[in-house]
Amino acid sequence: MIQRYCTYLIFVLFCVPTISQNMQILYDFDQLPQTLLLNPGSQVDYDKHFGVPLLSNIYVGFGSSNKDITYNSVVSGSDGLGDVLNNMYALGLNEDDVFIFNQQIELFNIGLRLKDPTYYLSFGMYQQIEAFSAYAPDVANLFVNGNDQDGDGIPEAGQVFKTDQLNSVGSLVGVFHVGINKKVNEKFTAGLRLKILSGSLGIESNSNQGDYYLGINSSNTPYIHNYENMNTTFNSSGILNYVDLTDDLGETDELISDLFFTSGSMGLALDLGFTYKVTDEITITGSALDLGMLKFNHKLTQIEFEDERIPSEEWYNPTEGDEIDYWQELFVEGLLPIETSPTSYSQLRSPKLNGSVRYNMRRLVKQDKSAFRDVKANLKSEYLISSFGMQVYTEFRPNTALWAVTGFYSREITRYLNAKISYTVDRFSPANIGLGFSVHVKSFNFYAAVDNLLTLPNIKNSNYQSFQGGMNFIF
Repeated sequence: MIQRYCTYLIFVLFCVPTISQNMQILYDFDQLPQTLLLNPGSQVDYDKHFGVPLLSNIYVGFGSSNKDITYNSVVSGSDGLGDVLNNMYALGLNEDDVFIFNQQIELFNIGLRLKDPTYYLSFGMYQQIEAFSAYAPDVANLFVNGNDQDGDGIPEAGQVFKTDQLNSVGSLVGVFHVGINKKVNEKFTAGLRLKILSGSLGIESNSNQGDYYLGINSSNTPYIHNYENMNTTFNSSGILNYVDLTDDLGETDELISDLFFTSGSMGLALDLGFTYKVTDEITITGSALDLGMLKFNHKLTQIEFEDERIPSEEWYNPTEGDEIDYWQELFVEGLLPIETSPTSYSQLRSPKLNGSVRYNMRRLVKQDKSAFRDVKANLKSEYLISSFGMQVYTEFRPNTALWAVTGFYSREITRYLNAKISYTVDRFSPANIGLGFSVHVKSFNFYAAVDNLLTLPNIKNSNYQSFQGGMNFIF
């Protein structure tokens, strides 16, 4: 028997938009070790570091490009996934709407300066979830209303529903990484990072095409369900059994072990970056992240929709609130043109580009013998730094690109406290104010960052939020 939640999964991915991983507050901020993950060519003036295991970097970001999609408008008061889908459908979304979820936990992060002091080596491992989906209006319309789009009880023959809007991708992976940072001269620093990926779970459906429409039959059965030019595929790894689409999701310990290269699903990716000091005051940076792919090889299920003409006595007519059960029953009875197989697939990582320009200002402060540490050891201790500038970010998702432009002001408030405030414009918000701070007590560092501050007092009515924090020892 097909598990109900497996049916939920397919419809959620196909019909529900599922925030980009733009860590604009942390980027190029206070020389934290985690900035090397955003730009392996960041300036490094400390000699070694290690992150507090499992606590050195915790990040979660979630949201929708449509401001009407919030907890209160979609989830609150609903009774199951069917209500959630109908609440979302009632908001009248279009194919430009996208939803994304990202989460990351750093298991460990270590770095040290090599014998040649111009080189800094860093390595570590983190667990990551990335999920992206674009809204597919045609599929959603068919799912909710069937062939009777106007609700008059008469099916509309000839109305075409297209599958090319289907665009979803997601993964749960473990990432082991090693990077090298090189101070070429006083002006230029470059770096690269190699990532080895281990897949635990994966889903993907993009670059689809195909048409469905209801036809009138001249023979005994009054209707023909026409599926034409179908090249529509859903791939998964670690989730479904391809024979009967029953649940093949492992126990928690299996999912965790698959993050450590036991599943056989592996990949490679590369990060590149640089920092260039144009003058003592002006600095530009840039990075290209996640250039690579991951091949899924375990617990594989490929679902393919085929060209078919299905004579039927009935037209598609789901009842309100019972849509999931209706389509599930059609699938169980073999009335949908679907074939399944255990086919491996390769998933391209989502390349990300970062760039920034900043202007640094120094101010003179009194000397003291504070117990708090000035991490920026290459600067004279009697000076504190303030900076302002602009950052740009682009993330390439299947068939679309996500972008962000950020203005920021960063200030060393004291020798032990640094803060950064940002204003970001992107597809998720035209007025995203973020705040981050970094505290140094001797060699111990604690940092935290939060986006979309204006919505925090009423977070259930927010369409986007992200949080990040961690702890390190920096020497």
